[in-house]
Amino acid sequence: MKDQLSRLEGHLEKLVEGSLARLLGEGLSASGVAGQLARAMSDGVRKEPGGRSFAPNQFALTLNPQAAQDLLVQAPDIQVQLADGLVRAAKRSGYEISEEPHITLAADPTLGRFEVRVISWHSSNPLEFTQSMSKEPGTTPGKIPGGAFLILDNGQHFPLDRPVINIGRRIDNQIVLEDQHVSRTHAQLRVRDGRFVLFDLGSTGGTKVNGRKVKQHILRPGDVITISAMRMVYGEDPGGPPDTSTAYMPPFPPRPAGDQRTVTGGFNRKEGK
Repeated sequence: MKDQLSRLEGHLEKLVEGSLARLLGEGLSASGVAGQLARAMSDGVRKEPGGRSFAPNQFALTLNPQAAQDLLVQAPDIQVQLADGLVRAAKRSGYEISEEPHITLAADPTLGRFEVRVISWHSSNPLEFTQSMSKEPGTTPGKIPGGAFLILDNGQHFPLDRPVINIGRRIDNQIVLEDQHVSRTHAQLRVRDGRFVLFDLGSTGGTKVNGRKVKQHILRPGDVITISAMRMVYGEDPGGPPDTSTAYMPPFPPRPAGDQRTVTGGFNRKEGK
């Protein structure tokens, strides 16, 4: 196992040296980042009874905000490059990936200029994938998708274990975003037909998924929700959120989210309403 991890780190170090280190400068340790990527991949490997090993296909790389911005400006296709590199490194190390990998870049102001944090998870159960199941796991009509969660910019996770979740600036939301550009009750997640659906609640600043403004959107693993400066990655994993992430705790205990706040039609609402 240790030899396999060393081989994986070696493959990934070449990837980092050719992309992140070159773009962000000599202060970034290629071996350190490669080690984080390798451990995140190795720790998330799942083995099927037949002996096949599946690596995670969802990765969140969190950097200092300026570093993240510089990286996206200098190499807008960096996420595709990293995803391709991770696939090659996984195969060379004897791992399979059940679905196309997705790399999310996030920002955390508490990180230093050359610090990087890596979190990984599976978007679906790879063992069920190998059995060619026609139905996605955890999507029984009317029930909460099993193992659904959000990964926030700061690396914290929020398990989606209730049918309605409110997001906004008010302290009685389930997820509180302390940003003046976020409406008091900005968006809502609601279970519908066994899937989580994101609704914008007539917010002033709007809600985006994968860079596009939405009024409502059926979420799929890997979708990136953007509200003001905050980005959240939606995931589903039968094992729940990644062990390497910490649990999100709201500043005050939230009240149960009610139906009365769901708005799907368009209307103008002043900030602070």
